[in-house]
Amino acid sequence: NILKKFTPHKDAYFLDLGCGTGRHAIHLNQEGFKVDGFDLSKKSLEIANKHSNDKLQFHHKDMRFFDVKNKYDFILNLFTSFGYFEGEHENEKILKNIERSLKINGIFILDFLNAKKTIQELQEFEEKNISNINFKIHKTYDNHFIYKKISITDKKQTFRFTEKVQLLNKEHFIKYLKNLNMNLLYTFGDYNLNNFNPLLSERLLLVFQKY
Repeated sequence: NILKKFTPHKDAYFLDLGCGTGRHAIHLNQEGFKVDGFDLSKKSLEIANKHSNDKLQFHHKDMRFFDVKNKYDFILNLFTSFGYFEGEHENEKILKNIERSLKINGIFILDFLNAKKTIQELQEFEEKNISNINFKIHKTYDNHFIYKKISITDKKQTFRFTEKVQLLNKEHFIKYLKNLNMNLLYTFGDYNLNNFNPLLSERLLLVFQKY
């Protein structure tokens, strides 16, 4: 849907920022585009690198600190790959890197959770059994983060993890970008690119353009 909406020219250069194992980057490359993927997880990049070629490259980078200038036509940050750091200054640092890395008229697309709807529908406890492995998930939130505490029991071994993501809304992102050369073009509420409704939309997709 992004490709249909924005019809990038055949030589467009994409950055998939927070690419994970590369599913979006690989698809874009299969469509004929040159793509870089950046991620912090070396394990994810090991999987992604199996698909590398002359027009698809993956790099181990922290989105707070990468430094490229005027390089990309499109930067994508998809599937809630934002909001995992502690402070707002780090969010601002990431967006400054993004703005600097875009060509003039380049497009930045951010796909984030819809914080209001997520909180309204928060399922506090969930338990699953998959292939004889037991998963217990507890979700809570405060004014700043949603927390997911995960307990995984495999035979007699139990592992515990905590994930957290910032509760950010459209206004937060506009504030972070106010001193950068970026205009908000569109606000979508799902992957079909329908209009955003803060109470009903599954996602928050923001599209910015560098000027």
